[in-house]
Amino acid sequence: MKRTILTAIAVALLATTGVAEAQSRNRTKIDQQGYGHGAAASQQGDRNGTVVMQSGRGHYARGVQEGYNNFLRMDQYGTRNRVTTEQRGHDNLAVTGQDGLALNSVTVQTGRGNVAGTAQFGTDHHAVTDQDGVHNSSAIIQSGNGQDVEVRQRGEGNISVVVQSGWN
Repeated sequence: MKRTILTAIAVALLATTGVAEAQSRNRTKIDQQGYGHGAAASQQGDRNGTVVMQSGRGHYARGVQEGYNNFLRMDQYGTRNRVTTEQRGHDNLAVTGQDGLALNSVTVQTGRGNVAGTAQFGTDHHAVTDQDGVHNSSAIIQSGNGQDVEVRQRGEGNISVVVQSGWN
């Protein structure tokens, strides 16, 4: 009887240990200052990381990740900026930095090994990065006032660089 109970306890402990190792190891950090901010982060899968840093006032940030080993970072300063990042797949990286007024950035990546970076400074810019495939890279830099860009890449090994400045 003792042996049966000990065996049952041992099996239960091993089963519990296996469950603990199967749990996801996702990380999220959100640091908001100022007032009127909104931030949301959703991660499904394993070893995904999200960092959101907002300052000033009235910012909105949304990050969604599904898969394995994806990382996104969204930094915003100024007033009323919006950033949305969605990644599905594995080993994707997206970084967005914005400083100014009424800046809007959207990054969507599906696949694996994709890299996207967006930097906006000034007022009233709009940037969209949409990548689907393997090992695509995109960089967007906008400064000034009223710049607008959309980058859409499909397939493998695509590279895009967009730099815009001025006033519209």
